[in-house]
Amino acid sequence: MNEKEHTRHDADWTAERRELWQRLRDYRFGGEQAEAFLDRVGHALGCDRAGAEAALEEYRRFCFLAVAAGHAVTPSVRIDKVWHAHLTDTRDYWGRFCPQVLRRELHHTPSLGGQAEDARHQAQYRQTLASYAEFFDEPPPQLWPPPPSPSPPPAPPRAEPAGARQRLLSPWQSPPRGGYLALALASGALGLIYLSCVREQQTFNPLDFGGGGFLVLYLAALPWAYLAGTAIKRALRGANRRNSAQVEDAVELAYLAGGPERAADAALVELMRRDVLALDYNGAPLRAAERLDRVWLRIDAARLRAQATQLPAPVLAAAETAQREQSLSLTVAALAREYAPIAERLRRKGWWLSESADLRLRQLGSAPLLALAALGGLKISVGLDRDRPVGFLVVLVGLTLIVAMARFLRQQRRTRAGEWALHDASGRTAPGDLAAQVALSGTVGLYGSGFADYHILRTPPSGSGGSDSGSSSGSCSGGGDGGGGGCGGGGCGGCGGG
Repeated sequence: MNEKEHTRHDADWTAERRELWQRLRDYRFGGEQAEAFLDRVGHALGCDRAGAEAALEEYRRFCFLAVAAGHAVTPSVRIDKVWHAHLTDTRDYWGRFCPQVLRRELHHTPSLGGQAEDARHQAQYRQTLASYAEFFDEPPPQLWPPPPSPSPPPAPPRAEPAGARQRLLSPWQSPPRGGYLALALASGALGLIYLSCVREQQTFNPLDFGGGGFLVLYLAALPWAYLAGTAIKRALRGANRRNSAQVEDAVELAYLAGGPERAADAALVELMRRDVLALDYNGAPLRAAERLDRVWLRIDAARLRAQATQLPAPVLAAAETAQREQSLSLTVAALAREYAPIAERLRRKGWWLSESADLRLRQLGSAPLLALAALGGLKISVGLDRDRPVGFLVVLVGLTLIVAMARFLRQQRRTRAGEWALHDASGRTAPGDLAAQVALSGTVGLYGSGFADYHILRTPPSGSGGSDSGSSSGSCSGGGDGGGGGCGGGGCGGCGGG
């Protein structure tokens, strides 16, 4: 080691580190095409040959720190461009440089984006500069600019707007209703109209009522039939009171509120909140929403290992699934299948109906509307026999059948006790608990947070078009015990302290 190499003797220059630095000093980037490599570096940096040589020297030091510093490192913008130029020569980089000089892999990983990711890379950049000064002289500012000052922490949100927002978004703020008062009022109104028709028509048989009288009766019976079906369904879903069962985690809560895909959303949002997962896509969120198979999920393996014991089992399973499936669409579909057993757990808690119970509920809930449609069909037959106009009644009967079919097809497997569980959870949810907010409200609960783009990806406004004016943040990350360097900012060019 000599002064010309600008190394510092007070650093921990072990024999292994000295050998690494010597290998880096001896290495000829580009091999037989070294001049062409320097030209590429100069072109990437927009500088002359002397500037390219100086940048290449700093790239050597960055590679040394990536292996020897003992922590994740982040290059500056200009050093990262040299790294990019080296990476494009894959045969030299992976075939000679990493195995023979570094003797380990040095990966260039895209950034996961977001404020937390940017802050992490800025902290890594500061640590990189400190390690640079420990092993070498102070870094040249033209190639290693000073890091920006840390941003002051944001002011805490006011409690009242957050509470108001949560009340606006959550559909479970009010206690579950009995719903029988409306049916009682509709029944009284229907009875009065029927008795008036009997008095007017002088017959108790509604099929003998005149056209006008029957239409009035039918119009009054339509909301009654709907409310009667609602009352039947509510009665079959159990008593309108809470039970002693407790919610285990946000994923279970999401399944109860919105089914398996809602559960997948809650798990992925929890991983994003913990900085374990981030989205990687090109263009604006609206444009990316058109191809969710090209929205990639990036898992920070180091953070996942560090937090594995703190994550609920369904959230940990979501991280493993995201690592395996990689795209957002495939991950959500796989998680919806993996979370299917949660339904049986909810059923044992008294919050969920079996498939047979749900089918029976939908059949009986549609029965009053079907009975009314049958009555209307008989009246149409009588009217045709008596050569009376029946066109308006045909329309009403058709509308009744459509409503009955929609009611039959709509599944509602949640019991009344399950609704009470959602109501109780809504009252306990803190404004910052994004996973619980997604569980109760859907991804719309992400508005106002740093993850609102996820809602746009999962629920894009109908008829809206995307544009390429926005982009996901990308940068480079890695380092430490094996193997990578990283850069923070926006895009791989917006690294570290640049």
